[in-house]
Amino acid sequence: MTLVGSFVDNEDLTGISDIDTIVICKRLNEMVFKQCLEKAQSLVPEACGLNGYRLKINASFGPLKFDKHKLVVLHLMVYDIEGHHKHVLLSPFTCLDWERSGIFVGTRVREIFPVGRLQPRDFLEARRGLGNYLEDLSTGTISIRDYEFGRFGVSETRRNHPLDQRHRGEYAYHIVRNLVLNGLKLKHNENCIYSENELEKGIEMLLDGDTLNHVKNFRQLSQLKKLRSTVFPKWTLEWARSFVNDFQKAFICCWQSAKTVYFIRHARTSLNDGTFLGQGRNPGILNGETPLLAGIEIENLYCSDSRRCEETVKAMAPYSRFCTDERLREIDYGSTEGWTFEKLKEHHPEIIQAWSEGRDPRFPDGGENTSDVHSRLQNFIGELILHRFETAVVVTHNVVLRCLIGESHGILLNDWHRLTIPYLETLEFKILDGKVYPNIPRELLGTIFDGLRKI
Repeated sequence: MTLVGSFVDNEDLTGISDIDTIVICKRLNEMVFKQCLEKAQSLVPEACGLNGYRLKINASFGPLKFDKHKLVVLHLMVYDIEGHHKHVLLSPFTCLDWERSGIFVGTRVREIFPVGRLQPRDFLEARRGLGNYLEDLSTGTISIRDYEFGRFGVSETRRNHPLDQRHRGEYAYHIVRNLVLNGLKLKHNENCIYSENELEKGIEMLLDGDTLNHVKNFRQLSQLKKLRSTVFPKWTLEWARSFVNDFQKAFICCWQSAKTVYFIRHARTSLNDGTFLGQGRNPGILNGETPLLAGIEIENLYCSDSRRCEETVKAMAPYSRFCTDERLREIDYGSTEGWTFEKLKEHHPEIIQAWSEGRDPRFPDGGENTSDVHSRLQNFIGELILHRFETAVVVTHNVVLRCLIGESHGILLNDWHRLTIPYLETLEFKILDGKVYPNIPRELLGTIFDGLRKI
């Protein structure tokens, strides 16, 4: 169980209207769900430090508010492991906030399944993104979800809740704040809290043209919310819709100017058999292993100088020139090249021990560690950023791509080895203002992160 949101961030509990509570269980059925509801209903406000308040339980998924004096809503969100996994992929904006909380019982949310950093495509594809907000604003409703339990298990049903006067103001503020907040998280590549003043400056930074009216309206709604007002101006929804449209135009324009780099792991070889395949052996690729780059115009093509990468490039783009670069080589396993993990564990238990302690040991007899690979990869990327191009393709290796994704998504270095890098998948990255941003479809990211599950 994890507590998230304003209840956690507000030390003196002033202005609290709801308590967001996340419960993750191994399996979810109607009986387990009812047990969670009963536990929540047995709570008394005093146990949460809310003397003089009443507590209402809401088990729907959505930003609903309830207009009652001295009423605090406990939003109870119950998931099983797979349901939480799915929610992370569909709703990264929400789940990033969850990861920040230090108030939990049992396992941290991040350890169950990490969200990863925000990506440009999330704003266009994820739930509670630009499309979802515009749809709600055009219908004057809030889209929420409820559980349905049937013969074939649990499913989610969507319904639209009409917006009353308070909801119109609350939801307008919620939409604008979330877009700006997450826009700043994306730009700065960090998951943190921003003050109202920083959010106002964020509006100026993220939108094009005259933003004075947007800042003024946001400030007014922010003040009304602080006062816990139930009366908001009639223009709030129309203004929110105008803001989302302006944000969307500026966002798309910004990222259309970014360079695109597709990183690809080479095709399979006969030696991708569970043994360490680094620099000491140099097999070719298996027949029929060809990457698909439909719709991708290749301007610049780079690859490791290993045979398997060069053959992948030739199969992928037989008539294109390419540059080989030794900085893109697989990790050097030293004298353990061709070994299995079990053999390494038997002969070099000190390496396994170092990994378990979060250290980054080198492979024996001149081998590398993960930091060595990461360092030469960063050197390559630093040069690549300076080149003039719109699209580039880089064919490289497993550990190299683990370093790239691990760092770009904020995964701890000692967990990078848990990342699963599929062969021949195109891993999209954007380069903007000298920074590199991952832009990988969430479904594929779920596959890559699957080994990070601790439960």
